[in-house]
Amino acid sequence: LADFLAESISPYEMAHRGFQDAVKALQGLNETLEEEIKRIAHAVHDEAGQLLVAVHLALADVSQKLPKPQQEQLGQVEKLLDQVEDQLRRYSHELRPTVLDDLGWIPAIRFLAEGVSKRTNLPIRVKTMTAVRLPDEVEIALYRIVQEGLTNVTKHAHASRVSILVQRKGRVVCCSMQDDGAGFDVQTVQSDRGRKGLGLLGMEERLNAIGGSLSIDSSPGRGTRLLIRVPIK
Repeated sequence: LADFLAESISPYEMAHRGFQDAVKALQGLNETLEEEIKRIAHAVHDEAGQLLVAVHLALADVSQKLPKPQQEQLGQVEKLLDQVEDQLRRYSHELRPTVLDDLGWIPAIRFLAEGVSKRTNLPIRVKTMTAVRLPDEVEIALYRIVQEGLTNVTKHAHASRVSILVQRKGRVVCCSMQDDGAGFDVQTVQSDRGRKGLGLLGMEERLNAIGGSLSIDSSPGRGTRLLIRVPIK
């Protein structure tokens, strides 16, 4: 009996160890990805910002040597550059918002929703029923999943409104995202690897790395609801 149990348990232990190794590999990949995103965000904010300052100074120097009508035309160009600078600043903050590190993922998704709403004229309502702080890797993963979800809505859903609800149920944090858009057939999308471009695979991988789960409720013409569950250790 002891030999039989040993032979039965050994494959289970190997499978369990393999699963743990896979989770650690996912966590390491996500950490590397976040470092790269942080580097890109800083480059967009700092380096591109410095170049725009140089362009402003060059235009101001040129403007002094031109007649008044041409100065007014350059003034319009400078206004456009100001808009570019504002957009770059917002994009860099959304890529890696400092509020995510300082205040947590809930203020960060509020900031994200506000920015997406302004750009797309899509009403996004964020309601939170908990203020619990989570480990850094969990908060980063949740922010990225919400970010990907909002990207999908703006690109594919043709929705007129979106609602995000964050609440705690026992030792589980739940985050739901719901829109009234076009919806899709869940089984078809999940079975079609080409349609995984919707970002669902990336969401699932991030959640696997932190022990969470994702459920999708959608059908053509009836909108989509994503439910994210993450256990609190």
